[in-house]
Amino acid sequence: MYYIWKGNIVQKEAIQINLQDRGYQFGDGLYEVVKIYNGKFFTLDEHLERMQRGAAEIYMNLSYSLDELKLLLHELKEKNKVMNGYVYFQITRGDEKLRNHGFDFYQEQKPVLSGFTVENRRNLKLYEQGVTGIAVPDKRWLMCQVKSLNLLANAVAKHLAQMRGVSKAVLVRDGIVTEEKSGNVLMIKDGIIYSHPEGEKILSGITKLIIRRICLENSIPYIERPFTLEELYAADEVLVTDTNSECASLVELDGKTIGEGRPGSLAKKIQSLYEQEVIKQCGALD
Repeated sequence: MYYIWKGNIVQKEAIQINLQDRGYQFGDGLYEVVKIYNGKFFTLDEHLERMQRGAAEIYMNLSYSLDELKLLLHELKEKNKVMNGYVYFQITRGDEKLRNHGFDFYQEQKPVLSGFTVENRRNLKLYEQGVTGIAVPDKRWLMCQVKSLNLLANAVAKHLAQMRGVSKAVLVRDGIVTEEKSGNVLMIKDGIIYSHPEGEKILSGITKLIIRRICLENSIPYIERPFTLEELYAADEVLVTDTNSECASLVELDGKTIGEGRPGSLAKKIQSLYEQEVIKQCGALD
């Protein structure tokens, strides 16, 4: 198995993590997860561009161009011969200075880039049967548009879901549904799809943006506006969208059945259209 470590492709034995890394001390870094189908990346450019935007938001010097990052990720994928799975990569602000809240100015920063790949197959049960979840308070900070390493609140939300025997944790702030602990939430009511507006309260999900484009291209009504937890309970269908889940139907929330308790017709149509997008970039799906 090969890894990315400080801009090089290495084996595990070559990785030496410094305790002064700001990623471990402050969560001072960014990450992305990119899906691989048939040995090809899906929406790699969009993920890299989001990392670039996040870096600008937190005054981080990536030190790598997007083309350089792309070449490294392709090399890692090829070295590990990944056909179906994903690549995880992160970049922290550096590991050369003693712990201090203040960080180096832009030109002085020496970031630490790392990454690995995982081989796994699509879980078709997600689309055939749907998933269940609970609602939990959204206790995250107000820079959710940045895909940072600060995921403590997300991890606690996931654990609360685990304790209830479900897989999804829907985050709610002041009565408004923001997103799922690692994805976006789309509400379907009377044939219209609703999603929380872009901004500092949600991550701009790549999967969600692909779905929004798909809807516009196929004359499926799509509206961005806040919606409440009570509205979500009363929805005809609910989708949770993220890189690995793609477009999973949420069929039960807090023990309440959503719609008919199974993936509905519009959810199935959107998943099918999403798969067509994957096929365009990566070839036929199993």
